[in-house]
Amino acid sequence: MTTRFAPFVALALVIAGLTAAPASAQNLLMNPHFDVGVAGWQTAPFSNATLAWDGTRDADGSFTSGSAKAVWQAATVNGFVPALSQCVAVTPGVPYHYGGKAFIPSGQGTTGSAFFLAIPYPEAGCAGIPPPSAFNPTPAVTALDTWTESTGTIVPFGPSILVSGYMAPDSGGSFQVSYDDMVVEANPGGGCVADANTLCFMDDRFQVRATFDTGNGLAGQAHVVPAGDSGLLWFFSLSNIEAVVKVLDGCALGGHFWFFAGGLTDVEVTITVTDTKTGESKTYHNPRGTAFAPIQDTSAFSCSP
Repeated sequence: MTTRFAPFVALALVIAGLTAAPASAQNLLMNPHFDVGVAGWQTAPFSNATLAWDGTRDADGSFTSGSAKAVWQAATVNGFVPALSQCVAVTPGVPYHYGGKAFIPSGQGTTGSAFFLAIPYPEAGCAGIPPPSAFNPTPAVTALDTWTESTGTIVPFGPSILVSGYMAPDSGGSFQVSYDDMVVEANPGGGCVADANTLCFMDDRFQVRATFDTGNGLAGQAHVVPAGDSGLLWFFSLSNIEAVVKVLDGCALGGHFWFFAGGLTDVEVTITVTDTKTGESKTYHNPRGTAFAPIQDTSAFSCSP
């Protein structure tokens, strides 16, 4: 009996090992899931946004939790609108994963999008003046009536970062976004961490993620399939590949890493490539209703430092 069932026991152990949840890094944010309120979070002065707790909407469908609801109202648009922010103490030079989930209800007074932003500061407590080039937004969320995750990576140069959820209304009127499952966690090993929505290149130095939007309410993060030194993106079905991407080492031919992409789609696509060593990101956008034009960026990222 022991011999007969040994293979099945071994298989069960393998499956258990594959499906067991890995130990997660520590989330440095206070009240990231908004279980009972918005304690620990603040809105920026003069942002024309109000922040409140919403116990009727939770990204994980929990009846014992909620989310943060930000409402903006103004006659005209004056840039992006900070909805909620929190200052976090960090270690300079260590990569950090940050972002969250956003929900944009349909039927609003104006259309718009949402994203997350991490700003590094030169002093503790988010004091001092950050350099203009330090802004590092995540891919924009445009999907309606669904929770959409959007995350990024930042390598701070100082002891603190300000992590914020932003709204981007398209015109004057009123606009609302809900936020949940916010995160800031260190990746002390450095580099990109591959998952179902993330491709990693050049020994995990470069991270590639993408979002799509059909314009009729169907939108989200692209799924990925690693393919050697390249990667495939699919939106609706694994059997229907929408784009192929790759990062190349062109350092000997001009001192830059290259980013190439080609697509078989005319939906709106936003591809974000991040150099996890420096924290620099570049975004490539294909407009909705336009055939995906080839991307051949031979000066995407500097090879130094």
